[in-house]
Amino acid sequence: MRDGVFRYDLQEVASRTVPGQYGFVALNNPKRFSHRRPPADMQMLVQPFDPNQFNFNRVKEKEVLFEVRRRRKDEGQDTAEGEGHMIAVNVSPIDRGHVLLVPEPSSCLPQVMTLSSLQLCLELVSLSGHSGFCMVANSLLAYASVNHLHYHFLYIDHPHLPARTLGGREVNGTRGCYQLTRHYVRGFGFQLDSDPQSCARAIFQVVSLLLVSGVPYNIAMLRGPPFSDPHAPSDPRHPPSAPPSLVRTILIPRKPVLGLKQLYQRVGPPPPLFAASCELALGLIPVMGGPHLSKRILPYYCCTDMETYATITEEEIVAILKEQELTEDEFSALVDKLSSYNETKS
Repeated sequence: MRDGVFRYDLQEVASRTVPGQYGFVALNNPKRFSHRRPPADMQMLVQPFDPNQFNFNRVKEKEVLFEVRRRRKDEGQDTAEGEGHMIAVNVSPIDRGHVLLVPEPSSCLPQVMTLSSLQLCLELVSLSGHSGFCMVANSLLAYASVNHLHYHFLYIDHPHLPARTLGGREVNGTRGCYQLTRHYVRGFGFQLDSDPQSCARAIFQVVSLLLVSGVPYNIAMLRGPPFSDPHAPSDPRHPPSAPPSLVRTILIPRKPVLGLKQLYQRVGPPPPLFAASCELALGLIPVMGGPHLSKRILPYYCCTDMETYATITEEEIVAILKEQELTEDEFSALVDKLSSYNETKS
């Protein structure tokens, strides 16, 4: 903060567990919505990189923390591979420790998730010794605000987080792709035991299917028990006492969001939250609303952030998130395509 890197401090951030069967974690960070950079206008699921729009090659030098790159041992020598991947602070953080991973920044990749970058994310989460370290990301038309490939990493110290304890059953004909159970919206799950490359391929196969089907998505990676663990609790509010044993990925296909997050086009009061990766995939609910919205965007919204944060219920959260969920028929069609593809391949 002393160096002027961040747009605001995090002194006012608070969190609470929302009563109910899922154990949502509500987060009150009022300055994020009033001080963050305005989002770019997204009209397609895949858009070319535009150097005239904001991108992460424009970030200030003091915002860049370091770079990461894989190393290989070649004839006894330790050698770095390829271009480094940028780790930069998020100047509008959700909470403390919020950083951005920008894979190969000079390659100017659009916000279309690649096989190599998904593997990199799996490796970074698995390398961390902190059980709360996680990744979240959005596709275009799913609240991605910058069309330059990037992923968010942050620390969430909430063992009751829904994404840590939801279950899953393996999709017929696939290896390592699960259909989520005990989750509030339909989605897919994957788990990394020991081979990041194989797990990344399984995730990328579904991401590719969503792209060709024109379906936006939100994604998260975090530590948790196996999806098929017969001893996993049926109540997400009571997670297992054993430490998380692997990295699980939650992938949520969803309805598209067009334009500037639809704020300027919305008729009537806005919802108290946006349904993006934190909300749909993790169950972390940064609540919005308050005077900053009434002043800058929507003059008829008068609830304060603290009021919304303190009073929002599980029923309200689930209702908002389900507005973005694919229908049962739409999701079943994706599952059938995935099963058919793998059966043909085998």
